[in-house]
Amino acid sequence: MKSDRFPRPWRSRVYFLGLVFALQTIAAPARGATDCVNVSCGMACTPGPPVQISTLIPSSEFPAGATTPIAFLDPDDGRNRRLIATQQGTILVWDAATDSILPTFFLDLRDNTGGPVLDGGERGLLAMVLDPDYVSNGRFYVYYTRRDLGAGTLGDIVIERYQRSAGNPDIADPAATMILVIEHSSASNHNGGQMAFGPNDGFLYISTGDGGGGCDSGQGTNGDGQRSDTLLGKMLRIDVRGVDPGGTAPDDCGVTAANYTIPTTNPFSGQEPACDEVWALGLRNPFRFSFDRDTGDLYIGDVGQLKWEEINLQAASTPAPVNFGWVCREGCETAGNNESNCSTGGCPNDPGTTCQFPRAMGNYWDPVLCHHNGGWASIMGGYRYRGSNVPSIAGDYIYGDAACGQIWKTSTLDPTNPAAIASSCWASGFAGTFGFAEDAIGELYVIVGGAGRIDCIHNGDGCTWVDGPQPFFQDSFESGDTGEWASQAP
Repeated sequence: MKSDRFPRPWRSRVYFLGLVFALQTIAAPARGATDCVNVSCGMACTPGPPVQISTLIPSSEFPAGATTPIAFLDPDDGRNRRLIATQQGTILVWDAATDSILPTFFLDLRDNTGGPVLDGGERGLLAMVLDPDYVSNGRFYVYYTRRDLGAGTLGDIVIERYQRSAGNPDIADPAATMILVIEHSSASNHNGGQMAFGPNDGFLYISTGDGGGGCDSGQGTNGDGQRSDTLLGKMLRIDVRGVDPGGTAPDDCGVTAANYTIPTTNPFSGQEPACDEVWALGLRNPFRFSFDRDTGDLYIGDVGQLKWEEINLQAASTPAPVNFGWVCREGCETAGNNESNCSTGGCPNDPGTTCQFPRAMGNYWDPVLCHHNGGWASIMGGYRYRGSNVPSIAGDYIYGDAACGQIWKTSTLDPTNPAAIASSCWASGFAGTFGFAEDAIGELYVIVGGAGRIDCIHNGDGCTWVDGPQPFFQDSFESGDTGEWASQAP
C-alpha cells in the first residue's frame, strides 16, 4: 500500500453505492489520459528570475515538541503576527517584527501535556482555520485525530472551536466547543484534513479521507467514497456561523456534538439515509484543498492509490453534488488499473481512459491535473495566486507533492474549460511539503513540514509585506539552495 512507502501525510481506501446524480451540466471537451504526467522526481526546475522561494521561518526557530508545521495563518489584525499549527498539536505565534516564535504557545493540545491530539504517521493536528470575523470574534477551528479517551474514541476525527483570549491576543482560551466528531477507528491512515470557509457563502468546508486501508479497504462499491450515508471520503459543508437562518440541525449519520446547522442548499439535506453534511463524494484522501478567493472555485488535491495523484476542480458554477469517482475511477481510468488494481465491482462498466467533466457514464468528474505515482505519492493541493507582489504568476494555480518535492504551476488555466488545463514543473527540492498557505493579501507560502520550516514565494526582494525587519536573501534559489533569511535593520 502506497501509504506505507511514505508514512507522513496522507493515504486511503474505496467503494460505491449506485447513486445517479442529476447534475445539470454539459460535459466539457474530452482530453486524453496522456495529459496525466509522468515526470521523474529527479528533474530539477526553478521558477526563474525574478521569482524566488526563500525560507521565512527556519527549523531552528521551532521549539522542541512542536517541530512540524502544518498550517500558517494570517489573523489580519494589523499586528504583523502569524499563527502556526503543528502536527504535534501546538499552535505557535510568529512575530514578524522580531523574526521569531514567541516562547509561550498560543494553544497546546499535545497528548503528553494532557491534550486530546494523537500525533504520529498521518495523525495529529491536521488543519486550522480562522473565522472570517476572527478580528472581532476571535474564533478559530482545529481539525485533529484524537487520542484514546475511552472506548471507541481512538483515532476519531474531531473538529473543535476555540476562542482567542480576551485579555491577550497571543494566547487562546483552552476551553473548547465541540463541533463534530467522525468515527475513524478502523485505520490510522486517510484522515483527510483540511478546512476552509467558502468565500461566496461563509460556510465551513471540511475534507475527510475515506477511512483508511487501501482501495477503500478493498470492499468495492460498498466503501466510503461512493456512499452518501457516510461522512468519510467526502467534502462536507456545514454552517457554524449562523449564515443561513433556515438551516436545520443534523439528524443522521451518527453525528455527535453537532454545534452547527445544515445549509438549506446542501444537496442531501433532508434526504434519508444520506448525510446532510455531504457536499461532494468520491474522494480518497483529500488532504489539502483551497478556494479561489476571487471566484469561489474549489481545487482539491486528492492523494492516490498506486498510480494517479489528482487535482480536482469544482467550479463555483457547478451544481452540487459532484462525484470525483473514487474508487470507480483513479486519474483518467478505472481504479482497477494495472497498478492500483482496486475492485470496481458495482461501478459503471466504463473502461475509457479519456478525461471527461463529467463523464457520460456515472457523472463522475475526472481530475483536471494528475501525476503518475513514479515518485509522486502524496499530492498537496495548493492555491491559485491572487496576490500582487509576484505579477508573473498572477492567476496561476500552484501545487506540489510531499514525497516528490516538486512544485508545479499551471501554464494554462481556464476553469470553464477543464479539459485544457495544463501545468509544468516550476520548482524542485521541496521534499516534505505538507501544504501551502495564503495570507490576507493573497501572497503564498510553502509549508515544508517534513523539514520543519516555512518558505515564502516572492519577486526577488523578499517577503517585505510581512512588515517585520527588512530581510535580505542570503542564498539564491537558482544556486540550488532554498536560501535563508537573516535580519537586517531597515
